[in-house]
Amino acid sequence: MRVILEHVSMWVARSRGRLRAFGVILSLAVLLVTSGCAGLPSGATTTGSAGSGGPGPGATPSTGGDGGSSSNSSSPTTTVRYATTSVPSSSTTRRSTTTVTVKLNEGTEYTKIPGGRRVVALTFDAAYDPAPLADILAALEGAGVPATFFLTGEFVQDFPAEVQRIVQGGFPIGNHSYSHPDFTKLSDAKIRGQLEKTAALLTAAGAADPRPLFRFPYGARDKHTLAVVGDEGYASVYWTIDTTDWKPERTSRQIEKTVLDQLRPGAIVLMHVGAKNTAAVLPQLIREIEDRGYTLVQLREALP
Repeated sequence: MRVILEHVSMWVARSRGRLRAFGVILSLAVLLVTSGCAGLPSGATTTGSAGSGGPGPGATPSTGGDGGSSSNSSSPTTTVRYATTSVPSSSTTRRSTTTVTVKLNEGTEYTKIPGGRRVVALTFDAAYDPAPLADILAALEGAGVPATFFLTGEFVQDFPAEVQRIVQGGFPIGNHSYSHPDFTKLSDAKIRGQLEKTAALLTAAGAADPRPLFRFPYGARDKHTLAVVGDEGYASVYWTIDTTDWKPERTSRQIEKTVLDQLRPGAIVLMHVGAKNTAAVLPQLIREIEDRGYTLVQLREALP
């Protein structure tokens, strides 16, 4: 369901004049859900949030988000470095689990900053709408705090001036694919192409090599895709707290409450550049996080 809704949200941001078509698409999405026909992407789930079990775009791996290759209908739990990832099989009707160990060469994933320190990382995904970026950067720079951005290649191509602002601000930039596809549905060659094209665009724009920072679009990944991106020198950066700020109905107060209610040492907070209410609440949110004794960090330095 997250993939359907986020696709719609991205389409609307790119085609704001076609609201009538959006209404038709939204109605179809609701019809699919109510009829029980709206399935998750094959080999991936999109439910769960920061250990709370709530649904959302790219929830924490502890409650879902990975596709797997098990031959039965159970959902084995795969332990990746510093992360526990639920890996469902092609059938998602049962939830019994077993535990297996993934070697580091099969892919590294972070759902939090290890070490137990009172640090928090704010992260911003960017795939389409750049409008709130100026306010986001102003809030970060005004407070003198770091953050990490994950950009798609299309964003880099479409909004070079905005990308330059991020680069000039000294914020680390990770790879978020080229066109924001579901990686569990791509061939290995296409996955590598997505990574390489975006890395080339970022370095051409003056950013540092994005490796090892990578975030899967929609949070859709499995053991195999973790292995492929790992072979390309990337670690998967998931999250601890999902603000679901990409949903247009989410208010600034809801976004703030989600973060503060789930705040914990090492938390990685997922937000989006295109979320206007996130930009509005960010100055207050930063103050609240620091008032609770946390230091804000950027991931290129914070992750081992």
